[in-house]
Amino acid sequence: MAKVSKRTWTTRSGSKKSCWKIDFIDLEGNRIKKSGYATKAEAEKELAESLSKVNKGTYIKESANLKFADVLDSHIKYHINIYCKPSTRDGYASYIKNHIKPFFKNKKVLEITPVMIRTFMHKKIDEGLGNNTVNKIITLLGSVFQKLVDDDIIYKNPCSKIKKLSVETQEMRFLTRQEMDKILEIAQRDYSDFYPLLLTSCATGMRRGETLGLTWDNVNFLERKIYVRKSLYKGQLITPKTKTSIRCIDIPEKLARVLKEWKLACPKGELNLVFPSSTGGFMDADNMIKRRFNPVLRKAGIDTIRWHDLRHTYCSILIEQNLPVKYIQRQLGHSSIQVSMDRYGHLMPEVHHMGRQALDAVFSDKSERKMTILANAN
Repeated sequence: MAKVSKRTWTTRSGSKKSCWKIDFIDLEGNRIKKSGYATKAEAEKELAESLSKVNKGTYIKESANLKFADVLDSHIKYHINIYCKPSTRDGYASYIKNHIKPFFKNKKVLEITPVMIRTFMHKKIDEGLGNNTVNKIITLLGSVFQKLVDDDIIYKNPCSKIKKLSVETQEMRFLTRQEMDKILEIAQRDYSDFYPLLLTSCATGMRRGETLGLTWDNVNFLERKIYVRKSLYKGQLITPKTKTSIRCIDIPEKLARVLKEWKLACPKGELNLVFPSSTGGFMDADNMIKRRFNPVLRKAGIDTIRWHDLRHTYCSILIEQNLPVKYIQRQLGHSSIQVSMDRYGHLMPEVHHMGRQALDAVFSDKSERKMTILANAN
């Protein structure tokens, strides 16, 4: 039970001394005792602040001897496990287990400096980690330290001035219309059970987990729409990666027709999956790539590509059709138009051409502007 009490003791010289102390239970059920407060009011204030952190789930034993490993464990339990998606949670847990903990070992929080973190970065590079992965680990480290700053346990975040490593933009692989038609033709001819899945990915740009987690109640044949509300991750259905990933996708008439036929032929199961395994359960994504997707690519004479490149191909097709960027954003489930433009803006030369024309019209001389208006009117 939390309490404030007065502590009195006798020194070696025989004089009497006293101070106030606090006593409470932390999140782990440990009894915490802290003393040295000059007044009762000071002790009561400290106790109230500590109990507030306990109630919010943010209290970590404040001490100069606080070990970083303990902080990491607390961060996983009270932040990552609560607020992060399973895929993000697994990635962070791997970074902590395989990279962060082995390097920092039994270091105390206050011993970790920017120089030590830069040394850690160079070590990871020497071990062969890519710059992007190292940046992700540093971002995780920074969030751990920032939480300590926010909770008034430390005063500075040692990661705040660490410069991220440069990362080369990964070249996207787009299938041409001819290549896409070829793999669909081969799938329909040689792998009829795989064709509906491949066509769905090519014609919707859905992520792999979204496609494999799709259920029949989220396919609207009348309005020709697919509702993305779940995604398959490691054998379980989870909510998609972002809020905007939950979306409604327009589908072409051909896909609606193929899915109607597939609904009658596909394996049945309690999960009501559109693309189940042969027994009606969740499909093994890696096995699907190995036994269906890669053989189709080989027969089509196409170098191995990622399944995610079908999503890029879908976006390039929408761009070719001069569809509004806002529509493309909604179909793909990007968080903003900016994300769509950053990733695919280089495929939209007509946007830049139209932009230059608009700027010329606005900033041209009055006589030139009048001529432009007359030309447009005619």
